[in-house]
Amino acid sequence: MISRLKFFKRLDLDPTELILKKIEIAEELYNFWKEVFLKDEEFLKLLKKYETSVLYSNQIMEEKKTFEECYICTVLDGKGCCKAGLENEMTINILLLNMFLKKEIPKEREVPGRCFFVGPLGCKIFGRPYLCREFFCKRILDKLSQKDYAIITQYLNEELTLLYLINHYIRNLLEFLMGEFLLELDITGYS
Repeated sequence: MISRLKFFKRLDLDPTELILKKIEIAEELYNFWKEVFLKDEEFLKLLKKYETSVLYSNQIMEEKKTFEECYICTVLDGKGCCKAGLENEMTINILLLNMFLKKEIPKEREVPGRCFFVGPLGCKIFGRPYLCREFFCKRILDKLSQKDYAIITQYLNEELTLLYLINHYIRNLLEFLMGEFLLELDITGYS
């Protein structure tokens, strides 16, 4: 069980191979330990808070049209920040988080030259890496008033704090269960 984790320290994989390897490891961890996590009341409370926070953040970003602007820039203009390789910001822990939330994990890159998680209509992953939630390009910043930007970042700060807490919780519980230091769960794929 989980023997691959020991060999996951530094692999010279292309971005697609690396994210597929992370997904494979996350699925193995999820299938082996999900019952333990899903019986943990503290974990479930944190999971629910995180899910609610993401929904609130998404709602405010939808209202302020940041998602629309990302769609226009990425899909219609063929530009965008979510280029191939950005998926390496996704950690095994965040993949696990999505699995615990019963959110679908893409199995293939749909849009050539774009992040593994970008589909024809935008990002397809629910729980996203920190960078994906905290970065605002100049194009979006120019369209937002200072007030709107402050409102969005207020919601995102809560979401990212909860993401940190749940990541920490997942890591600590897995370390307890498996009895080893699991730095690999936090890797992004960059050296």
